[in-house]
Amino acid sequence: MDRRGDVADALAAFDGWHPHVRAILAAVDETFVWALFDRQPLERWTRGRVTLLGDACHPMLPFMAQGAAQAIEDGATLAACLADDDVPRALRRYESLRRPRATRLQELSAANKTRFHLPDGPAQRERDAEMAAGATDWSPAAVAWLYGHDARVIEEATARTG
Repeated sequence: MDRRGDVADALAAFDGWHPHVRAILAAVDETFVWALFDRQPLERWTRGRVTLLGDACHPMLPFMAQGAAQAIEDGATLAACLADDDVPRALRRYESLRRPRATRLQELSAANKTRFHLPDGPAQRERDAEMAAGATDWSPAAVAWLYGHDARVIEEATARTG
């Protein structure tokens, strides 16, 4: 669901921002306004010989920039699991491996919706101070679980999940 926007409205929304930001907005030919949709994590992705992946089972807001990445991870894990000849078992295994990670990212993305759009005030200043000090959960060590993950490696994950 989207509609055409107006460059003047975009410029008004960014009134007072750095001149470079405003110059970029002024240089565009057209703008669009669209809604962001998500849903609560699903309890189940798989039934028998059918499963879901990507946005079909874990749509997420863009505040972790992980929607497409998680669909790719789903595909890699699903392919690795399908090396098993028992398709229903392979699909259950895929879901048991992927659902906790995708759910965590859905929840973090939803939380960032608020964190990234705080109104000016004490909570916003506290967040900005944490970011300036490098004390947020965005440090390389804090996000190693996200960016260091290899979705093709399923043996170690299987041992942890049963």
